Amino acid sequence: MKDIKIMTLKKAGLIGVFLSWGLTGCAALDPDAPEIALTANPQNTFMTKQINVQKLTPTFVVKFDQHEDDFTDMEKGRLIGFMQAQKAEFGDVLGVELPSFSDLDGVNETRYGAIGSFLEDQGFQVKPKITRDGLQNSLRIYFTKYVATVDPECAKGWHRPEGLDDENLPLPHMGCSTASALAQMIADPKDLIAPNSIGGYDGERAALSIVKYRAGATSSSGGEEGGSSED
Repeated sequence: MKDIKIMTLKKAGLIGVFLSWGLTGCAALDPDAPEIALTANPQNTFMTKQINVQKLTPTFVVKFDQHEDDFTDMEKGRLIGFMQAQKAEFGDVLGVELPSFSDLDGVNETRYGAIGSFLEDQGFQVKPKITRDGLQNSLRIYFTKYVATVDPECAKGWHRPEGLDDENLPLPHMGCSTASALAQMIADPKDLIAPNSIGGYDGERAALSIVKYRAGATSSSGGEEGGSSED
C-alpha cells in the first residue's frame, strides 16, 4: 500500500513539471528583454577600422635657360629641397622625364645626363620616364610614394547591435588605436596593398654556417677558434 502511494506521488510530480513547462511556454514574453539577435555580445560586436593607402606622385620641374644645358646650383638646391620635403630616402627610385634626343646640338641629352648624374650622386636610383607632353626648356622629375591614413572618426567601423551590453565587450577605441598605430609605424605603406615577394634563399649556405659553429671552426671575421676546453 505504501509503495502505491509513493508511485502516485511521483506521477503527480512529473505531471506538475510538464504543466509548469507548458504554462511557461504559453506565457507572455518579457517586453524589456531584447531578442538574442539584438543583444550586444562579443560575437556580434566588433571593430573594423579601414586603413586607406593612396598613391601620390609629386612632380618637380627643373628649368633651363633657352639653348643652355647648364644644371645650375640654384636648380640643384631647389631639387634637394623638394626631395627633403617629400622625405625621399637613400635608394629611392626617381623618374626623370626622357626628352627627345633628336635635336642637332644635343642639349636635351646633356640636360638629362646632368640631372641623372646629380641624383645618382645623391644616392637615388634614376629611371627614365617617357611622357607625351614635354615642356620647353625644362625636365620633370617624378617621385612616387604611398601614404596610409585612417579616418579620424572612431565611430566609423564600430558595429554594435542596439541591445543590452551586460557582457565584457571589445572597446571601439582599441580598434581605432590599433589601426592608427599601424598606419604610422609601417615603413612603406605600399606593403599593405602590394607587398614585395620573398626572394631566393640558399638553405645549404645557411646550414653550413651552423655546422661550422657546432664544429668550433674559426669564423670568417677572424675571431678566435671556438670549441670546448677540457680541464
